[in-house]
Amino acid sequence: MSARPGVSDAPWRERVPENLGRDVTDEMAAYVERVPEAASCVATGSLIEGLGNGNSDIDLYVIQPSDGAATNPVAIGIRDSRYVDVEYLNLAALHKLADAFEAASADEVPAAFALRDFARYYRLAIAARLQVTDEGEALLDRFSTQRSSALFAPWSLTQAAVHLARATVARGLKDVPRAVVLTRRAAVWRATSRLAAEGEGYPHLKWATVKAARRFGADTPGYRSCLEGHDVTPATLDAVLAALREHIAPAAATGGDDVVWTLAEGVTTVADGDDLHLILGRRSIARVDGLRRVLVDHLAEGNSWSATVELTAEQLHVSPGDVRTTAAPLMRELADAGYVASAAQGGRR
Repeated sequence: MSARPGVSDAPWRERVPENLGRDVTDEMAAYVERVPEAASCVATGSLIEGLGNGNSDIDLYVIQPSDGAATNPVAIGIRDSRYVDVEYLNLAALHKLADAFEAASADEVPAAFALRDFARYYRLAIAARLQVTDEGEALLDRFSTQRSSALFAPWSLTQAAVHLARATVARGLKDVPRAVVLTRRAAVWRATSRLAAEGEGYPHLKWATVKAARRFGADTPGYRSCLEGHDVTPATLDAVLAALREHIAPAAATGGDDVVWTLAEGVTTVADGDDLHLILGRRSIARVDGLRRVLVDHLAEGNSWSATVELTAEQLHVSPGDVRTTAAPLMRELADAGYVASAAQGGRR
């Protein structure tokens, strides 16, 4: 078997960004040398996208044949103060991911995908093909940055709406520090959605400001408009929340609005000063605070879930939709612990 080309004359050298340092391409070459000829190896991540810097990881995917090993965890190494992440993927599993993106409609996106799906899909779409089999070529040709961005824009807007609802409820509870953090996250998700619609679809929040600068120019009116609210402070919280509500439709949020919750059979509540405890049997006790406390108080008084949501919204001066969106994961956690039940499961009568 003839020796493979060295880093200086490897055909893939022309497929990676010209500004990659020799240390980066040397690391890539070292890993390509280890890849079996039946597998494919691609470079991806922020360095290939053109967003990375001197501290960015080198991200490599090794795509194994369909009849090969299943997807393995990421293998991480470090050389010369730079991380090299190598993830082993299965060809058949990646075809399923491509199938899902091809079949999905914008309306289905919030429930159909997680952030990790977008991350993997987009990274395959931008991947520099270092060593690729015929099967690998056919697979990679199915991944498109345009398709990813088209679906990531509505998905990100859903995340913005959920975080805005949570921020609004936190403000209603007078938990200003939490409201500020959630508002910043809502603003960055909203910026991410807008940037994806503009073709800047790299799916990682930490690059929002870099993508905005690349798309609009640093500190330009377009840049500031895109990132509005990402640097909110307690002093500007109310104004920023109001501004974001103008940009983010509450209807974009999802959160199990159709689920009706009750306290589970046998659950009692005990107040201890400012604390409230849920008790189930002799050994199961849970302290509830924040929104959970308000919701449980109303449920314990015999109110229906619908009435509980309305009463909570009035109490906190927020919308019922904000309450339902924020409550959904909290109630599911209590349900997993056995303290509340959905109407279908049967609750306390």
